[in-house]
Parts: sequence; C-alpha cells; structure tokens
Amino acid sequence: MKELLALIIGFGLTYYLIILLAARFKLSSAKKRIHCEDRHSEGLLPSISVLKPVSGIDGNLYENLLSFVNQDYPEYEIVIGVQSADDPAIPLIKKLKLNFPEKKIKYTVSDRTLGYNPKVNNLYGMMPLAEYDYMVISDSNVVVPANYLRDNIKYFQDKRVGLVTNLIKGIGGKTIGALFENLHLNSFIIGNVSLLDLADREIVVGKSIFFRKSQFDRLGGLWELRNYLAEDYLMGRMYKKHGYKVVVSPQLVGTTNHSWTFKRFLNRHTRWAQLRWNLNKPAYFAELLVNFPLWSLVFAAVSGFSFEASLVTTFLWGAKITGDTLMNATLGTGMGIAQCMAAPIKDLVIAFTWPVPLVNRKTNWRGNPVKITRNTLLLPSSN
Repeated sequence: MKELLALIIGFGLTYYLIILLAARFKLSSAKKRIHCEDRHSEGLLPSISVLKPVSGIDGNLYENLLSFVNQDYPEYEIVIGVQSADDPAIPLIKKLKLNFPEKKIKYTVSDRTLGYNPKVNNLYGMMPLAEYDYMVISDSNVVVPANYLRDNIKYFQDKRVGLVTNLIKGIGGKTIGALFENLHLNSFIIGNVSLLDLADREIVVGKSIFFRKSQFDRLGGLWELRNYLAEDYLMGRMYKKHGYKVVVSPQLVGTTNHSWTFKRFLNRHTRWAQLRWNLNKPAYFAELLVNFPLWSLVFAAVSGFSFEASLVTTFLWGAKITGDTLMNATLGTGMGIAQCMAAPIKDLVIAFTWPVPLVNRKTNWRGNPVKITRNTLLLPSSN
C-alpha cells in the first residue's frame, strides 16, 4: 500500500512541476510577441464589439469596465447586457456612460431566452446591438491591460485562425473563498491550459474570447451552445471541428475575485467537477491521482503519522506552497507565501468535491434546477 501511494505521490509531484514549467514557458512567449514588428500597424486593427454579459456586481465591476474603456485601440464599442431591470449593476453602467460620453458604450436589458445557459441567453440579447463583425466576449469580473485589444486581434492576420482566447490569473482575494479560487486559477488552471496548448489541445476559457460573428454564425452560433454548461470549451471545439485554428494568447488577463464566500467556492467547484466529468472521464480520474497534497496526507495516515511519514508530507506540502508562491510571483498577482500557505488546504477541499459528479448529476444554476449530462448538455430537473 505504501509503495503504491509513493508511486501516486511521485506521479502527482512530477505532473505539478511539469504544468508550472509549461505555464512559465507559455508566459515567456508573451514577452517575445511584444517586440513584434507589426504591433502598431493600423491596417491590422479592425473595429471590434466588446460584449460584457453582466449579472450583479462582481468585485470591482466599475474598475473592470474602466480597463475596457481605456483601451489603446482606434475603433471599438462596449456592449453591456443584463437580464433584469432590477440588476444592481445598472447604476454603475449608467455612471460609466455618463463619465465617458465620448466612448461608444451601450447597454441592454433583455430577458430573451435561447436555452438553459444564462450567459448564452444574455449574449443572445446583446448581439443585436453590436455593430462590428469582430467581437470579444469578456466576463464582468475581467480586468485587462490597455493593449489587450491591439495585441490579441493581430492573431487574425493568419486567416486560418478562428478564435483567440487568453491565459487568466486570479487577483484580489480578500476572503477564504476568493483566495482558494485565485490559488486554483494560478496553478492548476493556468498550468493545465498551458500544457494542453503546447500539446495542441487548446482549451478555450470564457473569460476572454475573440472571434468573427459572421464566421461563428456559419458554424451554428449561439444556438449550438444554448443548452450546454461548458459553452466556452464547446465553442473552441466547434471551431477546431471545422478546421479553424484556436489560439491561446499568452497575454494575461485578470479575473477579479474579491469577496467570495467559502460556500460560493464549493458550489462553483462542485459544478465544475460535474462539467469536467461529463467532458472527459479519464482526465477527471487523473485529476484525483495528481492531487499529491491529498495522497501525502493519506500516506501519513497509513503510516500511523510516524515521524518519517509526517516529514515526507511536510516536504510535499512545502513543495506545493513554494511552487504556488513562485508561480504567483511570475504572474504578478501580489499573493506571497502567506497566501500560498493555503494551497495544500485548497487541494484538499477540491478533493472533497471530486466525488460529487459520480453520485449527483443535478445542480442549481442561478436559480434554475438542471441536470448535467454528456458533454455538459443541460436538461430540466424537478429539484
């Protein structure tokens, strides 16, 4: 038993180091791209519609929107969508329009329904207001650098490119739930996205998606995604299925997670667990195997918490804390070793949510009870 656990722990630690190296390698390519000769070529800067689906007030909503208002880009518009006239974000949106009358900022309140995915429904209400063919979908808690539009649109010089997404980092955590979320984004998520990109298995993250609407509509558009939980992942699969390239840009965009409760973190990752289980079961089982902080604790327990076993567990948890600290320093998140001390505990919590999709296919998404099935297809649920 101890020998088997040692093999699992060794595999998990090795995989962890690999994904950290993959992320650092991917990020290093961003620095090279900054010096590209055509960076300021105006002929490569088409007009863009930025779509911002909003539901409630996420952390720093106004400041996040400001980062889009202040883009170094010649011609673009910002289209903001809410689904209720009572949405608390509306006063902030009106304030933004009032403070920047020279900017093309639109918003709409629409309860149009296309399917069970609320984000897709929101986009369905917003798209008729958008003027331009080149579009960006960006969540409300996303903050971006001033060269975000300028740098990412350049990938479309290659006519084979159909969709561009970005690496993301979690910032601004002030509560335990937000801290856990940011730690997960800044290690497991960015590492795996980077590794899969290097293996030509690009993962599309819905926080930032560049595309052409005319092309998207020809592939099936929002209609094809209306009843799926993983609409971003499946959007990327849709483009690759039709022979288009999906690019994961190394330019980092921030995801502001300020005041998440622990319950919100648990609910999100329970739903994410159900999502990943229904997309790729072998990969989902592998996730448990690479959780070496969990298995090191099991190893210590099997060994009766002997001094030697406890020392091994301490070393492995220290490796996790050190790796996460170095990764956050690379990402510039402002999270140091004090925050990263929580990384192994976060991994234990993630392990706690792991069995959920094996016994429960139902979830409640923004008040809607649904059942998650193959490829994250959503079906109505009675409870």
